Amino acid sequence: MAMNLHAIVRGAINTVNPEYLGVWRVSSGYTVGANFRPAPGYTDHLDTPMQVQHLSGRDLVHTEFVSQQGVKRTVYMFGNAQGVVRPDVKGGDLLLFPENRGGSNRTWLVVSILETWTPDVAGWCRVGVILQTDATL
Repeated sequence: MAMNLHAIVRGAINTVNPEYLGVWRVSSGYTVGANFRPAPGYTDHLDTPMQVQHLSGRDLVHTEFVSQQGVKRTVYMFGNAQGVVRPDVKGGDLLLFPENRGGSNRTWLVVSILETWTPDVAGWCRVGVILQTDATL
């Protein structure tokens, strides 16, 4: 059995940077609507604990966000969030949490998987996300 170090230190991290309880919208693929356009499908996981931080310079270089402008964050969370998975015809998971603490939820697209450890419900991941507008969903 592997030791989950993130679970061990999570309490100490939360004293410095409290976690958000957000919504994790897991991409379930696409269906074709009456207008013959693809419509993304999601399965929602409410009250998902998320540790949200700004991307460091090293993360920006690692993820090569060269052509993607906008507001970016890195999120640590339990589970296995995914970006686009073309072989599975999935468009990328969405995370809903406030841009600023105390604000209303905004929609963030998972665009990069920075780390995964024991990729299942018992594990955790660190993902790069970009803030979305309603027009892009």
